[in-house]
Amino acid sequence: MNPIQPLPCRLPWLPIGLLLTTLPTMGMADPTHTPPTEMEALLNMDFKELAAIHLTSATRQEQKLVDTTAAVTVIDAEEIRRSGLTSLPELLRRVPGLNVARINADNWAISARGFNAQFSNKLLVLMDGRTLYTPLFAGVNWNLQQVLLADVERIEVIRGPGATMWGANAVNGVINIITKKAADTRGTLLSVTGGTTETIQGAIRHGDQAGTSLDYRIQARGFEHDAFKQANGSRSGDDWHGQQGGFRADWHRSAQDEVTFDGDLHEITEQLSPGSKQGGHLLTRWTRTLPDQRNWSLQFYFDRNIDTTFEQTTIYDLDGQYAMRHGDHALLWGAGYRLTTMDLENTPVIQWLPPVRNDQTMNLFVQDEITLNPDWKLTLGTKVEHNDYTGVEWQPNARLLWRLSDTRAVWAAVARAVRTPSRVDADFQLAAPIGPTTILTVNGTPEIRSETLLAWELGYRAQLKPELSLDLTAFYNQYDQLVSMENRPPTFIPPTLTLHQHYDNQALASTHGLETALDWRVNDGWKLRAAYSWLHMNLELTAGSTDTTTLATAGDSPRHQWQLHSFLDLPHDLEFDAALYHVTRLPHPAIPAVTRLDLRLGWRATPALNLSLTAQNLLDDRHPEFTGTSITASEVPRALLARMDWNF
Repeated sequence: MNPIQPLPCRLPWLPIGLLLTTLPTMGMADPTHTPPTEMEALLNMDFKELAAIHLTSATRQEQKLVDTTAAVTVIDAEEIRRSGLTSLPELLRRVPGLNVARINADNWAISARGFNAQFSNKLLVLMDGRTLYTPLFAGVNWNLQQVLLADVERIEVIRGPGATMWGANAVNGVINIITKKAADTRGTLLSVTGGTTETIQGAIRHGDQAGTSLDYRIQARGFEHDAFKQANGSRSGDDWHGQQGGFRADWHRSAQDEVTFDGDLHEITEQLSPGSKQGGHLLTRWTRTLPDQRNWSLQFYFDRNIDTTFEQTTIYDLDGQYAMRHGDHALLWGAGYRLTTMDLENTPVIQWLPPVRNDQTMNLFVQDEITLNPDWKLTLGTKVEHNDYTGVEWQPNARLLWRLSDTRAVWAAVARAVRTPSRVDADFQLAAPIGPTTILTVNGTPEIRSETLLAWELGYRAQLKPELSLDLTAFYNQYDQLVSMENRPPTFIPPTLTLHQHYDNQALASTHGLETALDWRVNDGWKLRAAYSWLHMNLELTAGSTDTTTLATAGDSPRHQWQLHSFLDLPHDLEFDAALYHVTRLPHPAIPAVTRLDLRLGWRATPALNLSLTAQNLLDDRHPEFTGTSITASEVPRALLARMDWNF
């Protein structure tokens, strides 16, 4: 086995910073021009304009919100700015139906529609079409997803299965983080944030145009985050720091062709973990628009992540799709191939068998959106996927849209999705002492099967009044072959007692729930939003199961969540924004109910200079949010953040 090596070079932060400040200023945005903000534009939209917002995550093609047969929430760039938040996980608190719980200073548990955990394995997360789902533990390492939030165009969240379009692991939801085109980030941005928990966060970005057909940007950022405290007031030692740099270039090769190049490098160091986590990616995408509403795209990316203590993972991914319209049919089909190479370091306690593994995933998908008449649309599709763990998997869906009027629509969907095994499920071997003469073994199962979901959804969107809109979704999910932890008979070889556990598929579940969001435009300068979600989970074990832990995981997801948001424009270029969140208690493990209040005061001091002060968790000194994990948990404190964004 090859020893784990760090990336061959460190990020050259100082040279990058000097380069950014000395790049030519040709083509920079005029700082004296102050266009209407996106939030101001949204505040003045009626339902028809709002429903015409185009999304891409539901069907991999641009589609109007009113035509989307899925539960969708969009966090746009202006809302990101006005939230006062500084990380992707914290932004996701604003989505109804998502449960976001902070474990400690550098770890989060995030899930959709239940099954929350540090690695929530039924939620697929993408950034510009590149999957962030880790094949080691199944889930997302949220602390590694470092991106300059000023570069994010929007975050589209699909609650419910999206496997027909995006493949395995898009079981309970899909999060697609879409960054801005390079042409939208011309000029130079200097952003600095400092506060009581985030000691310092700084970023610099420069964008420009080369010739008439190429736009580009380059950026670098770094941060230091202080440790949280435990319930007894002692420091948890979970402080962390990191640095990240990246670029994007968009080449308009012709009127029909656009080619995108994108890449980054990052390095994260956590006090609780030895070594560091390093990684980077390179992505290129070629899109061609053809006559007669036809288009195709071809995308390739390379992704490498290294934990210098034990892991090195490399992914090569190729994906293509073709879309066309023929009469009443909008057809979309495509194919993909992924090669994942994982090199893991064995220790006397933890073994990976085999330590080096190459896994291939191949897929074909097709979807047809059929216009039955002006008021009815039927969507049928499926993805066929082959993986090296379980072989062929089918993930079909059927969706129906009924436009009741120009301001009201009903949709319904039924879909099947799978969560394919990870290396932990299949290859993990642990033998750890838990007492002077007692050893616990935990073994993966090479024959482990995929977890499956059959989901039914019903949704309603309406403009109740010119200034008031409603989005409502109900769902019922049936899960089978869920992974369980089974006990085998212990063995005793004096003086040692050995307890044996292994992964199996002897759990099943059903869940149902309701998610609703209400938007009220009070006047031209004030908008309110309210959201509520309810979830009921029922987990069971098959006959003969010896699992003693899986049923308790239902208590890791709250039954009720609600939130209120206010966006208020004040005189003299001031902004006052508020966010109130409530999550009911978690019984297993016991976490009390949490109510959180965030306030932000922003000031557009000049057309080029924005200042803001944000207070988070104002209602208590600190509180726990999640402890159902093997890592050290701590409490989320009250925080005060000051921020400056200077465009020049």
